[in-house]
Order: sequence, then structure tokens, then C-alpha cells
Amino acid sequence: MKDFYFSGEGDEKEFLKKNKWVIHSLIIDGVKKAYEDKLEIIEVFRIINTVSNFVMTSELKKDDWLDSLSKSMDYFLSIEEYEKCKEIKDLIKNIKDDVDKSNKSEG
Repeated sequence: MKDFYFSGEGDEKEFLKKNKWVIHSLIIDGVKKAYEDKLEIIEVFRIINTVSNFVMTSELKKDDWLDSLSKSMDYFLSIEEYEKCKEIKDLIKNIKDDVDKSNKSEG
């Protein structure tokens, strides 16, 4: 998990707006790690404001992986970052394939 430290009022909101590439990349890496390690939840990043003692933890539950990856895909498509899009597409396929396998073995 990546920590981001701030010391100004409202800096964290500005950071999130200006660093979408970083945030979406962390989401992809987090989901990939959670998938490979068979985790149910992953902490993606934390925002820590040392002045206000504000701490925000961004985490993803397994049920939210595909939705989050889809949003990251939309972002990377919008900036024509096609290598990231392929990485997301492959990860989505692997997750869906595993879900299909587990559904077949249960049925």
C-alpha cells in the first residue's frame, strides 16, 4: 500500500484530481496483487494529512474489483494509454475465468 502525506488544507483533494494516472495504476496493481494472493480485500493507498490528522484509506473488496477495473479502463482509454488497457483487459479476463470455473465446480 502506498502512503501519500500532505500538510496543507485541502491538498489531498487537489492531489486526487491531478494524479488520476497514479491512482488508477495503484488500483490495477492492488487488484492484481489481491487476485494473485487470493485476498478478499486490499488496501490500495492511504492519504495522510499531518496537520489535520486526517487519514483516508482506500480499499477494494473483491466484489468491487471488476467495477473499479472498468473505471480504470475508461480512464486509460480516454488518455490513449493502451498498454494499461491491455493489462486491465487481461486481469478482468482472468478474474472472470476464475469466477466461471468456481461456478461450474459448484453446480
